[in-house]
Amino acid sequence: MKTHKLTSVTGNMLKIGLIGFGGGTALIPVLEKELVGRSKIVSEETFNRDVTIASITPGALPVEIAAGIGKEAAGNAGMIAAAAAMAFPGAFLTLLLLLLFSGMNSTLRDFINILAAAVSVYIIVLLLRYVAGTLKQSSTDREKLLYLLVILSVFVLSAEKNLYRLLGTSRKPLFAASSVQILAAAFFVILFTKGELRRLKRTMPALLLTLVYFLCAGDAQILPAGLVPFLTVLMIVLAALGFFQSVREAKAKSPSGSEQKDCFSGLGLLRTMFFWLLFLLVLSLPAILLTVKSLSFIGTGVLSSVMSFGGGDAYLTVAQGLFVESGMISRADFYSNIVTVANALPGSILCKILTGVGYSLGYHLHNSVPEGIMMAVCGFACSVAASGSIYLIVWGLFQKYGDLRIFATIRHFIRPIVSGLLLNVALTLFLSVICPVVF
Repeated sequence: MKTHKLTSVTGNMLKIGLIGFGGGTALIPVLEKELVGRSKIVSEETFNRDVTIASITPGALPVEIAAGIGKEAAGNAGMIAAAAAMAFPGAFLTLLLLLLFSGMNSTLRDFINILAAAVSVYIIVLLLRYVAGTLKQSSTDREKLLYLLVILSVFVLSAEKNLYRLLGTSRKPLFAASSVQILAAAFFVILFTKGELRRLKRTMPALLLTLVYFLCAGDAQILPAGLVPFLTVLMIVLAALGFFQSVREAKAKSPSGSEQKDCFSGLGLLRTMFFWLLFLLVLSLPAILLTVKSLSFIGTGVLSSVMSFGGGDAYLTVAQGLFVESGMISRADFYSNIVTVANALPGSILCKILTGVGYSLGYHLHNSVPEGIMMAVCGFACSVAASGSIYLIVWGLFQKYGDLRIFATIRHFIRPIVSGLLLNVALTLFLSVICPVVF
């Protein structure tokens, strides 16, 4: 019976991954129809629980849902098989198209660049619709004004360099914060304040410390850059302190005699994490043996998954910050090739982007297609393992601490923050892909 469920859930995920256009959220009704209605692999209650947890978890949404359903249906084997099957079609097609790009002559590549510019216009429209949708989600005019303020603040923090490029000035940016820095700062404020942003006693010091950090880390370095490591450690400590205080307060408010289930007890979590680590190591071993750079890529890929909130389009902001702004791959390669291909294919954006970035890194080591394929497989494994592992950890946290105000605040503000970052991505696409073709 378990073997039948394993085969059934894997086959269904493979099929859904192949037709999975429109992003992770668009796949939810398809998944429900196939897995709850037709195949009856899981109950509607279990499906809704997995969707809820995946929706507040960073990483690839459809892969996380697949992992949760696979584990429910067929244990750890079902978890890994279902998640990999969901991600495989999009990742494979991404690699296939990038392989074709590698052998193109200049004339054909010029045509592809024109096509990329056209696709970029479509992507920009999608990103702007995402931002508009964020404002529509606000229930009151006051909330809409707050969302708009958050969006514009994040956009200004992240887009200074692009704004100066647009204006044709060489002025040094005051902040020019990366997507990762902005997301990390947002989580610091939410965790330190315990999600209670209206309590100015904590909110004001948190915002002041964040401002000092950006002034130190920014290109203009108005304050000494040497303070950045100290400020980073301080913010991590304060964020952890706020989280543990929230947990302690939640336990104090629990009815006497009620016991919360300890989701981290026993060897179950460690055993499942071991399977994910084994999956990652087996598929990444050729890349690890090829170059030590693969280890850095795996670490960055996992970090990008952890920082990926707000859906597939939002992942572009994180990937830009970690892979492009760090110099790991070129801006032109990222936007003209990888993003263009990924947005034209079904499947998770995160999985397709990590597969594409892996191929680019491997190929450019020695202009070798086999080396590109090794690194692409590594990127695919990293995207699936990271998403599955993060989902598992958040599932445990949610089971124990789902009622914490911190989680509610994150859900409330993460989309406006991501929307501000996406405006910068839209501007980057315009400057890096559309302008060279049109002007």
